[in-house]
Amino acid sequence: MLAGVALFLPGWIDLAHVAVTWTIAVLLLLLGSAGCGKAVAAEFRIGAGWGVVCLVLTAWGVFLPWSLRIPAAGLVLLALGVLAIPACRPPAGDWRALGRLLAVTLPLWAVMAAVRPSQVDTFLNLLPNANYLVDYGLLPTAALPPSYSLYPAAPYDTQFLAFLGSFADPAYPASGMSLVNVMLRLVGGLAMARVLMRTRALSWSATALGMLLATLFDPGFVPRFHFSSYGETGLAVTAVLAACLFAGGERAGTRHPLALSLILAAMINTKQSGIGLVLALTGAAIAAEAAERGAIRRRALVGPALVLLPAAALYLAWRYFVAGAGVAGLEPLPFARWNWAVLPETVRSIGGAIAEKPVFFAAVAAALVCLPVLLRRHGWSPATRMLAFFAALFVLYNLFLMVTYIAHFSPEMSAEAHSYFRYNTHLSLVLVLGLALAVRERWPALSAVARARRLAPAAVGLALLAPAAFAERLRFDIAMPQPLVWDLAARLKEYVGDGDRLALLTPGDDGQVGRLLADYLASVPPRRRGLDIASRNAADGTTLDEVAAAGYRLALISCTADGGAALLRHGPDGWTRIAAWAYGPGLPTSPWSRRRHWPALCG
Repeated sequence: MLAGVALFLPGWIDLAHVAVTWTIAVLLLLLGSAGCGKAVAAEFRIGAGWGVVCLVLTAWGVFLPWSLRIPAAGLVLLALGVLAIPACRPPAGDWRALGRLLAVTLPLWAVMAAVRPSQVDTFLNLLPNANYLVDYGLLPTAALPPSYSLYPAAPYDTQFLAFLGSFADPAYPASGMSLVNVMLRLVGGLAMARVLMRTRALSWSATALGMLLATLFDPGFVPRFHFSSYGETGLAVTAVLAACLFAGGERAGTRHPLALSLILAAMINTKQSGIGLVLALTGAAIAAEAAERGAIRRRALVGPALVLLPAAALYLAWRYFVAGAGVAGLEPLPFARWNWAVLPETVRSIGGAIAEKPVFFAAVAAALVCLPVLLRRHGWSPATRMLAFFAALFVLYNLFLMVTYIAHFSPEMSAEAHSYFRYNTHLSLVLVLGLALAVRERWPALSAVARARRLAPAAVGLALLAPAAFAERLRFDIAMPQPLVWDLAARLKEYVGDGDRLALLTPGDDGQVGRLLADYLASVPPRRRGLDIASRNAADGTTLDEVAAAGYRLALISCTADGGAALLRHGPDGWTRIAAWAYGPGLPTSPWSRRRHWPALCG
């Protein structure tokens, strides 16, 4: 049990990485303040500052051959310069808001500080792409050193934030990409609390409520998606920031257009689906205003079109880079290969995904039902505007997903409606905000001053206690057998150097353990670059002879007859054991983890 508890405890390096993450948040706030002034609240300026980073680093990386460290350092200097300009310097209220957010979420940071990289896409392309920026300061091309990423030409907006953190510690991206997503999620919660409370000065209880809305109360919140290095959090948070600026006011229309345009610029290259979310948000703004006004006016088209310009410029620059980089990226299928034939199966799979996630899609249905009910009772209001915006956004984004299933995915992935629920969580924070506004409007007594004061201790207490109660679920990275693989990889690195040829013999493995072990060797500091790894799911004499004949002089057997792992070296006299390790107990089985068998680790 003590070994299991130790996995949650942060070390000094982990705490330093949390401090680096908050430093990134402050840098984004300062950059957003330089671009937008003080008219918009702090969390929106953080989103705008991210957009500034994306525009500058993307333009530099695409069009100039010099290191990205030059413009990154320039952005840091610009951010520090903002402190010397009273007109742009963030007011004291911003620092109080961020300070309260940090204080209320300290238990969450204590749980997440020691997070390690996890999930398949992290190792396939997200972390290798971030490491490439750290190693070379350049975007990868065919003329540069290999990136060891499945998709070197995937978008880099989240990796840019990890790259900023690498100025403090080159090893930061491994855990920092997750920590940045925790920070962004909390920023989204702060925005929701601000809109819900209709005030610039958030109390302790309102700050706690924002944290809860972005995590515990969000039916789409899945830690292994939203607290890993995946782009889901980046899209969900920029979506709710944009929704607040598109539809969060007392009347429909675009508010704070410069901040909104920078937030959309951050969104569009967070993932390749970012273009669909940007277009769906813009279309939802036009549709919601048309519904309220009774007609589409010229201003309703011109405003969204203008705020799209920075995002469109960034997207076109990135497509120009992808076209000439000569490295792999996700590309649309030729029209002749579109997946029309599997469309009925795709629709059935979407129905299955909805049935598997009843809580989330029941919340979507509740939002759609609330809209006409509240419209009849209250007319157009902040709640009905946000619900109308969400309804249009949900329809438009799902149409975009259908197009991607037809025109982008392989037939197999299209038929299974690949990650349909995960993609819909990009809208989850907008959904939560719409429902919260509906509750406030339907039961105004809940937001009365006296009632709010009585509920305040409960909100703060729940925000402080929930992370400990759900610690194992939040720490998706410690689900077995990952801790055992961490330990084995760390021991193996003492014997393996850059460019070595290593045979991984994992008896009975389904591919999970061998892949994870190879990924930890290649991507997690101290990294072993350029490894040539041969993976086999057997460890008998025939397999050893085969890898020796292929030129591999090191072989790891992940499960030996004595119940541990062994490292062998091949020499003139054949294979010789040079190291052996016993496995620790790992984590005990809990309600949050399935009981599984890992023969590759003698488990």
